[in-house]
Amino acid sequence: MVKHPPGPTSARRSDPAPDPAGPEEAHSASPRQLRHVVGIGASAGGLEALQLLVGQLRPTGAVSYVVAQHLSPDHPSLIVDLLAHATTLPVVAAVEGDLLKPGVIVVGPPNRDLRVEGDRLRLLDPEPRFAPSPCIDLLFESIAENWGENGVAVVLSGTGSDGARGLLSVRACGGLTLVQAPETARFDGMPRSAIHLGGADLVLDPVAIGQLLASRVADGGEWMARAVPGEAIPLAPILQALHQVSGIDFSLYKDSTLQRQLRRRMAIRQVADLDAYRELLLQDPQEPAALVRNLLVTVTSFFRDPAAFDRLAARLAQDLSQRGDRTLLRVWVPGCATGEEAYSIAMVVSQVLGHPADLAGRLRIFATDLDEASLAIARRGEYPLSAAKAIPPELRDRFVTMGPDGITVAKGLRTCVVFARHNVGEDPPFPNLNLISCRNTLIYFKPALHDRVLELFRFALQPGGLLLLGSSESLGSTTPGFAPVDAAQHLYGRIPDEVRTSRSPGAGAPALRFAPPGRQPVRASLLPEAVPEQHLALLEALVRTLARPSLVLDEHHELLQVIGDVSPYCRLPEGRITAAATALLRPELQGEARALFLMVRADGQTVISRHLTLAEGGGGLHLEARPLVLGERSLLLLSFVPHDPDGPEQAAAEGGLVRVVGERDGAFDATIERLERELLTSQDHLRRSLAELEQANEELEASSEELQASSEELQSSNEELEASNEELQSTNDELASLNQQLRSRGEELERLNNELENIQTSLSQGMVILDGQLLIRRFSPLAVRVFGLVEADIGQPLLGVPTTVPLPDLSGALRAVLTGEASRRAFEAASGELAYLVQVMPYQERDGRRCGVIVTLTEVSELVALRRVAEASLAEFASLTDALEEVVWKRDRAM
Repeated sequence: MVKHPPGPTSARRSDPAPDPAGPEEAHSASPRQLRHVVGIGASAGGLEALQLLVGQLRPTGAVSYVVAQHLSPDHPSLIVDLLAHATTLPVVAAVEGDLLKPGVIVVGPPNRDLRVEGDRLRLLDPEPRFAPSPCIDLLFESIAENWGENGVAVVLSGTGSDGARGLLSVRACGGLTLVQAPETARFDGMPRSAIHLGGADLVLDPVAIGQLLASRVADGGEWMARAVPGEAIPLAPILQALHQVSGIDFSLYKDSTLQRQLRRRMAIRQVADLDAYRELLLQDPQEPAALVRNLLVTVTSFFRDPAAFDRLAARLAQDLSQRGDRTLLRVWVPGCATGEEAYSIAMVVSQVLGHPADLAGRLRIFATDLDEASLAIARRGEYPLSAAKAIPPELRDRFVTMGPDGITVAKGLRTCVVFARHNVGEDPPFPNLNLISCRNTLIYFKPALHDRVLELFRFALQPGGLLLLGSSESLGSTTPGFAPVDAAQHLYGRIPDEVRTSRSPGAGAPALRFAPPGRQPVRASLLPEAVPEQHLALLEALVRTLARPSLVLDEHHELLQVIGDVSPYCRLPEGRITAAATALLRPELQGEARALFLMVRADGQTVISRHLTLAEGGGGLHLEARPLVLGERSLLLLSFVPHDPDGPEQAAAEGGLVRVVGERDGAFDATIERLERELLTSQDHLRRSLAELEQANEELEASSEELQASSEELQSSNEELEASNEELQSTNDELASLNQQLRSRGEELERLNNELENIQTSLSQGMVILDGQLLIRRFSPLAVRVFGLVEADIGQPLLGVPTTVPLPDLSGALRAVLTGEASRRAFEAASGELAYLVQVMPYQERDGRRCGVIVTLTEVSELVALRRVAEASLAEFASLTDALEEVVWKRDRAM
């Protein structure tokens, strides 16, 4: 099948590509024009990778970063604070309706889905699911839809497969897709799923991803222009090399499509020279597959363009009501991608038919594609939860099973669809079709391939069949073989040709009947319908005129055709009607006819019987058995020859190689009768054996049904276990993310504790911190000079600790400050020559609430000693002056 290249939106791979300037003009909202949006998705183990990535980003450029990290809905997230410590870019929490700003990292909140609409953020309530939110697929698809080639998607560490399909949407629109190397991820489920689905342009470690974004995207330039010049690339050598290594001929694709995808791959691989890329294409086994995936983007959705499906359903209902039969409906979906469109058509047909129990016997859909990875997904019929939103509710309830992390198409619907690899431009089409749905594919073909594919469709469809095209395609009024049914919805009908060039396979054989002379016999089913009617009528007239009354028999001596009036020699037997010729002959002719059949099969010559006489005055005749070769089939012609007075010997002499059976004696007839009886006995044994085999087969079928029922029960139990496992896995993801946040916070607290201990050690004062019950929480080394503290005293009451100096006022001061009676208290404590200033201050929360006290101890022994000396000198001076009888006056020179 020739596949079409990507379009710009996530919903379908084949819409026309957007104008590269579109996002730049549509999303300019500030003097620093926003040119790129980078979506980053992560789950379990993703915080570490995010910190490494954002640490490489620069605060310049015109790029906005949106992070969708799976978070627990029951716990507050610390991811904004943790990322802010790892980068110089501003990190903010997402708010509904906020503008995307250049150089800012926006983080989605827990239990909300993120979408980008233009240059604004939208927060949505998540779909009912067991998996955590935000949904990474939804974010990526919105970036693809709104930003096209200017969108970038990054998948980091995590379990599950979220983000893999959204990555395909971004790549389908020409955006850049990056995936963390699985060996560097703490949990490699999400990276491996993205790589397996084929959506990754580059697989790098988080540091390299950040460096690439900083060097090739962050300044807002066109990242594809970094490696490839703007002039047109010669395609012939590249297409030849690609055909050589992949076996697919893309020479009939439009040059604009090929140029865009080739430039994209050269930019991703940083190869500016065409010859160098051709060598890379021939030497690197992964590059041809990557280029082919770019040309064969497998992005689709359920019920794309609902109005087209509604019109298709109405037309199918009209056609089926007019036919009024139970004919098998045959449908072909070329370019089926991951199968959503094929399943959508199956749902529509089932609804039109009234949801019959034997849907697989009424409908057969051939869905084809060139991408084996996409076909494998389609065969499984498993899709993310976001894919189910487009399915009408009544069909979703009937045909879709909702799981914790995705949906599964019902088995009854999957059995109606056959997925196969097929090249629509080279391989033969499926014949005798009622409907072909080939949507948004032809627009990427050159005229030669376009016309060839339409001719194949015309050949494959039955007259009156339908052709459904995409919203970007239409057929001209002069397109041979088709007429519009609904041009607005791009639905066309196959009009019949004047003369069909081929007989439709599977047409039933005509009914058997005896034709009297003068009545037109039934046409032989072996004649091709390509013979003109006039010529066929002439041949039939010649046969009726020249041939004797005859029967045409097949290899099993069953009746195929009647020539002329054979009613004098045949009769309808009683009981069950059979096609065996001997059962239709009159009894007096049956034995002779069986003998002639054996002789003709033995030597391949014409055999004429002895003279036979019909009962009840029917006259005499001879039976003639003649071999008749038609193509690869060996038929037999049994003719009824009226009795010739000259005898059969004369006829034999005139006819050439003819064997005449003479009169037989009684022994020969007895032998024939004995052989017939043995044959009947053998047939009876065979019938009994067949009956026994049928009974055994029924028993085996019953056993098979029981085994199937047991298998379904086991499968149901397995699905329940898988659902439980997925719930546990989801919970594990949340716990892993929370644990990583707690680990980062613990490291930060340990660092702060080390800083506090260093501050305490460097203080020249003693300090004791008490809680609300006056229990010791922390103390500095100098505090032990007053309090006899050891490490074991932490958590003990301070008032019970012995002191080196008496502190009688300590208890009152502690309680006064703790209860708020005093803002602070200070007093001196001395013992001998040692003196300390004891200060009691409140320990407060940010809101001012007192939750403890802080006791500081400052040694003031020297100050107290000086004060005592000064006081003694003053007292001595006062005594001296009191003893004098003279006036003493001291004058300050400054006065």
